[in-house]
Amino acid sequence: MKLSRDIYLIGSGKLGFDWTHPADCNVYAVDTGEGLTLIDSGTGLSVDEMASNLAEHHCSMADVTHILLTHLHADHSGGAAEIARLTGAQVVLLDEAAPVLEAGDEAAIDLPQAKLAGFYPVDYNWTPCKAGIRLRDGEMFMIGRYSFSAMHTPGHSRYDTCYLMETANGRSVLFSGDTILYGGKISMLSTHDFSISALALSIERLAALEPEMLLPGHGQPALSRAAEHIRTASRIFGTLGIPPTIG
Repeated sequence: MKLSRDIYLIGSGKLGFDWTHPADCNVYAVDTGEGLTLIDSGTGLSVDEMASNLAEHHCSMADVTHILLTHLHADHSGGAAEIARLTGAQVVLLDEAAPVLEAGDEAAIDLPQAKLAGFYPVDYNWTPCKAGIRLRDGEMFMIGRYSFSAMHTPGHSRYDTCYLMETANGRSVLFSGDTILYGGKISMLSTHDFSISALALSIERLAALEPEMLLPGHGQPALSRAAEHIRTASRIFGTLGIPPTIG
C-alpha cells in the first residue's frame, strides 16, 4: 500500500488494516534511494506476505538494508531476525534495548503473559537478533536521501523510540511506534514497564515537533496535519486526563 512517493505500508494486523498476521503491527518500508529501510518488522509470522506486498510495487525484500525498531514488543520486533537473515539488513534500535534483543529475553518484553492472553500462538518464540546499529537518544543518521533522528520516548514500554525522518526540502515524517497514534490515542498495557507519567512526558516532547505525516505502529496513518494528533494527546495529559487507548 503506497502512502507517499517513497513510503509503503507492507504489514498490518487486526489493530490496523487486518492485512497480514492478526498480531502484526504496522510495518512500513521506505525507499531511501540506497535500498529499503523497514520501520518495525511485525511478528515474523508474515514475512512472506510482506515480501509479496512489496513485490506489488516492484520492490524486493532482498533490497532491505536497515530495520529500525520502535520498541521490543514481539508484534514490532519478532520478524527482525528472519528478515535480517534473509537480507543481511542491519537492525537499528535504542542502545539500552540491544542486550534484551540479542538475548531473546522473552520475560523482559512480557511475552509469556501476552501468549497467555491470546495475543500470540502458545508455541510462538521470539528469536534473538544481533543489533547492527545502536542509537542514543537524539542521535541522527543518514540512510540514502533521508535522515533519521532517534527520540527515546518511554511510557508504552521502557525502550520505545520514535524516528523523525526528514528530507532535504524540510518535509518530515514521524514514525511513532506505539507512543502516539491517530486521533491522539495511546496504547495502555498492564505490563511491568508501562508508565503513564513517562508517556505523558514523552508526548509533551513530541508536541514540540511539526511533522507533516504521523505513521503509528497501529491503526490509521495521518498523511497530513500530523502535529494535531500529537497535540490532542498532549492537551489531555496537560489537564490531568488520560487519552483514549486502542486497547
